[in-house]
Amino acid sequence: MTTAKERMLEVLSGRRLIPPPVVFHSWGGYKIQLAGWSPKFQHYLGGEELAYIEMTFYQRFRPDWLHLGSAGWRGYWNRPRKCNGDNAFIASSDGSKWIEILDDYSLSDYADVHSIEKTPVPSLESMTEIDEYFSAITLTEDQILESGRFEHVAILAKEIGDEVLIAVNDGAPGSWIHGWRFEDMVIACVEKPDLVEYFIYKDCERFLTDVRAAKRAGADAYIFSEGFAGSLDNISPEMHERLEGNTKRWFYSQVRKIGMIPIGYWLGDVRPNMPIINGLDIAGLMIEESKKTFQLDPVEIRKILREDICLFGNIDSALLLWGTPAQIQEIVKEHLKVARYGTFVLANGSPLIPGTPTKNLDAYMRAAGR
Repeated sequence: MTTAKERMLEVLSGRRLIPPPVVFHSWGGYKIQLAGWSPKFQHYLGGEELAYIEMTFYQRFRPDWLHLGSAGWRGYWNRPRKCNGDNAFIASSDGSKWIEILDDYSLSDYADVHSIEKTPVPSLESMTEIDEYFSAITLTEDQILESGRFEHVAILAKEIGDEVLIAVNDGAPGSWIHGWRFEDMVIACVEKPDLVEYFIYKDCERFLTDVRAAKRAGADAYIFSEGFAGSLDNISPEMHERLEGNTKRWFYSQVRKIGMIPIGYWLGDVRPNMPIINGLDIAGLMIEESKKTFQLDPVEIRKILREDICLFGNIDSALLLWGTPAQIQEIVKEHLKVARYGTFVLANGSPLIPGTPTKNLDAYMRAAGR
């Protein structure tokens, strides 16, 4: 009998399996809530506690991968925490006051945050200034590992890394300019395309150190949430090619050389950008569920996706939250048919939403034959 990890490695090597592997797009607050904490503590956990939270979810549902985020800064891990209704709080470093965690999961007061959290805002005035910015913020592999960012990954890899694929997902290099407004980033694409292109390249170069550190911790795959300024739809396919085409082709090939399995989670409507995506050395493509502005049929995407790239499904996470078990079983059975057309993994299209009933996730797994 094959293990979950073996099944995932097969499809991520371009080999079709029927029935396909089954996973949840589960990075985020849902697992924290399942373990009994407020999802607002998501960015303030790490180490053994975060590994326990991930293990609790895995043992409850048995998906074919662990979909992990990064740990918060180590200085937060052991601080007292409390909830008052929907409000969540973490103690200050000296324990003298409670700091509220806001609805966007940020802190109401960053006065005592470690300097690693206080990233400078880059300037796009010259390549020299961009070089200086990345020289100031780039960490070594050892510094990343010592920070605790992937400590939970190492714990899980040691405990169950032989049986289940471990995939890390915490953003993508070059998709956002720290401290910049959305409008200013898009304007810069038009007014300073050479500098934006260089910024994206330098950010990808920096991020390879993160990938190496995750590999040392025991991760098998790295998921990159792609889309400039948060979505493919913010700039045209032609501008994507102009600004990041060469860099992303180089970047994903380097991820392969590190020995990490590269998976792209391309946000927005992937169809106009398929020439770029099909030219990347990626093992898997994750897509969002359909939105008001676009409809993404996984059969259509599978037919136009390069044959050796594994497609992940995009069952609506809102359906998992609000739907009935019968509705969920019906949509799962429809999605399983995608495997007839090529390599495929059953998945939902965005992170599980806190409050999703466990009975609905059980229905999802049962319909998939688990």
